[in-house]
Amino acid sequence: MLFLLATGIGSSAYAGDASCHRLLVSGNPDYPPYLWPNPDNPSELIGANADFIIQVGKEAGLEMSVVNGGPWGRVQEEIRRGNIDLIAGAFFTPSRAEYMDYLKPAFQGTRTRVWTRTNFPHAITQWHDLIGLEGITVINNSFGTKFDRFADEKLTLHESPTLAQSLRLVELGRADYLVYEDFPAAAFIAQNNLNDIVANPVEISAEDLFVTMSHSSPCNTETMRVRLSAAIRKLVDDGLMEKLLASNIAQWGRLSN
Repeated sequence: MLFLLATGIGSSAYAGDASCHRLLVSGNPDYPPYLWPNPDNPSELIGANADFIIQVGKEAGLEMSVVNGGPWGRVQEEIRRGNIDLIAGAFFTPSRAEYMDYLKPAFQGTRTRVWTRTNFPHAITQWHDLIGLEGITVINNSFGTKFDRFADEKLTLHESPTLAQSLRLVELGRADYLVYEDFPAAAFIAQNNLNDIVANPVEISAEDLFVTMSHSSPCNTETMRVRLSAAIRKLVDDGLMEKLLASNIAQWGRLSN
């Protein structure tokens, strides 16, 4: 289900609204503790990134509505079309920069790891150890231009719609490994008691998360970008994300138990 439709995103009424006091935000819904659907209202996303962008709005004098736009691939298509104004957390890739602006500074750093079953018979200590294996990740994910290029040229890396499905394929032995970020993967593993899935010592990438703005958003002006970037910088300097991550890791744990 595309929750965007339920919230009116993409309507002509919104597209003609030039006031831009309210911006529509989405992101990857399979991303705790950064983002996940609100169990009390699945059309909304909650998490550290949602809390952060709402605070950005308060600093900038704007209202931020953080909506569940469906799977991550669909969210990226919606921002390409201008049906979403902002994404609360995206890595930089040249292809994404063709349809959205990256607001600086980055507000959070992340690490991507390789996850396998505990009894997986092959040691994985470097990228080349993945050659010849069957990998899985979530559709339309990026892990930095260097690894993305290596994967395109050397690896068999399939995609599934959600992190939960990707982990299930690894658990069942239908995929040899998962490529995904450390916090979100660990959160899902803990929630589903997947004790036989572990991170390997090889690090795929260390990437920054940015707030991004659709080139097609009617609110995307230089003035608005400067306004938002100034608010982001202030909150980064204040160390807000560290506090938000701690509280949302605790909240995710409560919801999962």
